Amino acid sequence: MRRRLLAFALLLPLGAGAQVSGPSVTAPQISATGTAEVQLRPDRATLSFTVESHSSTAAKAGAETARKQRAVLDTLRALGITADQMTTASIQVNPEFDYTAKPVRVSGYLARNSVRVEIRDIEKVGALIDGALAREATGISSLVFSSSKADEARRQALELAVAKAKGEAESMAKAAGGSLGGLIQLDAQPSYQAPIPMNFMSSAAARAQDSTPIEVGQIKISATVSGRWGFQR
Repeated sequence: MRRRLLAFALLLPLGAGAQVSGPSVTAPQISATGTAEVQLRPDRATLSFTVESHSSTAAKAGAETARKQRAVLDTLRALGITADQMTTASIQVNPEFDYTAKPVRVSGYLARNSVRVEIRDIEKVGALIDGALAREATGISSLVFSSSKADEARRQALELAVAKAKGEAESMAKAAGGSLGGLIQLDAQPSYQAPIPMNFMSSAAARAQDSTPIEVGQIKISATVSGRWGFQR
């Protein structure tokens, strides 16, 4: 019993001391955000070629569209596009209705096929469009330029954004009469790639060049980071 009382007496002052101690003061910190952008010229392109046919039956419309699609694919192969660069994007056969008839009736069928092509030489884009349109293609859509160096450019943008954020933090620390301490936290927001606006030349210029003119702009990849550093007086 005396041993238990002695142990209690030894622990009590420690417990009392823990109760009277105040909360710890958080060390001052500095937060800053930086954004950077890197531009690069695209070296890849993706576009879709569409063919469509109208007929009195679904079977006839589908067969005619398949014939046109084969002609387009043969043309693309002749221009150097390989099988692994071409993918069937969609196949559709839908009824068409005559809404002036009472009652409304099916007037025919529309079949539409699309093939997506990934081009590794963007200098061929105009020639491919011209060739496909000359051989049964009825539409060109989804022309998108990209770059095989996009990941490298994204990392470069992140490095520049971090440097900007740290520079802002150092300026704030100096203005506050101290210096920047160690890094506490650093977060990156999802990178943004701005779309390239398509600039088509006038029809007169197109006729003079006797081909579809394509002007390729610059891909813009931006990155934003937010960081927190310690502040030293």
